Amino acid sequence: MSLFRRGAERRTVTQFGDSSIPTNGSLMTPTASGVPVNDQTAMQLVAVQACVRILSSAISRLPLNAMVIRDGVQVSTPAAPTIVVDPFGGAANTRFPTRRAGLKQMAVSLLLRGNAYGIVTARDYLYRPSRIAVLHPDMVKVTMNDDGGRDYEVNRVAVDDPRDMVHLTGMCMPGSPTGLSPIGYARQAIGLGLAAERFGAQFFGQGAHLSGVITVDGDLDKQRARQMKEGFEASHSGLANAHAIGVLSGGAKWQPISVNPEDAQFLQTRAGQNLDMAMLYGVPPHMLGQVDRTTSWGTGIEQQAIGFRVWTLDDWLGTFEDAWTAMLPRGQNARFDTSELERTDTAGRWSWYATARTIGGMTRNEIRAKEGLPPVEGGDDIDAPLNSAHSGDSPAPTEPVDGPPDPGKEP
Repeated sequence: MSLFRRGAERRTVTQFGDSSIPTNGSLMTPTASGVPVNDQTAMQLVAVQACVRILSSAISRLPLNAMVIRDGVQVSTPAAPTIVVDPFGGAANTRFPTRRAGLKQMAVSLLLRGNAYGIVTARDYLYRPSRIAVLHPDMVKVTMNDDGGRDYEVNRVAVDDPRDMVHLTGMCMPGSPTGLSPIGYARQAIGLGLAAERFGAQFFGQGAHLSGVITVDGDLDKQRARQMKEGFEASHSGLANAHAIGVLSGGAKWQPISVNPEDAQFLQTRAGQNLDMAMLYGVPPHMLGQVDRTTSWGTGIEQQAIGFRVWTLDDWLGTFEDAWTAMLPRGQNARFDTSELERTDTAGRWSWYATARTIGGMTRNEIRAKEGLPPVEGGDDIDAPLNSAHSGDSPAPTEPVDGPPDPGKEP
């Protein structure tokens, strides 16, 4: 490829300089479809942006808790560390990202590049991390040292203590210090989708096909052909001339041109690209608008949502949980609360609550807490039968039955 074409392709990408993830030069070479694919151009494909949006939003919206094991059961710590409650410092200072915004930035970086980076910027009095800052992946260089550990450089400056770095990776080759970039390995499929969108835009916007031709028996010079074309367009183009009757003289004939089958397959090609991106990120097709076919994700929306959490989301959540657990005190572990993703319809939830209440699995106050309701007095009795007074109630005092009045006793 000539240097001129390389420069032209580079110029076509710099117009998206306002993207949250700038262009990675290693992905600048155009694909076989002729479209350059990198983080920014890949996000122009609606299916890629939808997958990244769905996954990053699902990760960032879930509550993150610090858990400890008590009596063999994992329970939340009474006072969660700052690195869990406000890891990026945005809760008390608007100059920093909030917990949700910071997690979403790291998720976007992880989903596009296969790596997400953060650096510890503050520690508490016990020298435990209390705040981290999200780093752009282009700012970080990772190498493997002789001991098998990772060494980091941020903006070409070596990080003295690698423990100050927070590094999340997706799929990773054995012995590699960094994760695999989904965009880099699927760039040909993404390039095909971008090329199909560009073709569709030109097909419908720039008239990439003719609606018909006028044929005559003899030859026409350029001026005569132009006059016939302009006269026909003036009489039959536009909304005002719709369904008008045309008259051709001099042996002229109108021959319409139909769209060939290859061009008519444009929508099917785009639908195929959507399914490819759904496979790449493990997103159920119905979340990308593919609702015209059966799916093996489940028989209903609820079952499909459970399958999405089990087979796709849990792996990404585990990546974040492992990174945050390493920053917590010994004996604590980070865990996302996925109960919001498992909420069924109202009838199903209350039916499950009734069963849990009957078998003694939940108290009334635990059920009310699940629904965001305040506790009630006596609602913590696990042995209270359903639809009856709780077991701690004392019997109501019995009032004496009044007998016949004593005639000799004053009222």
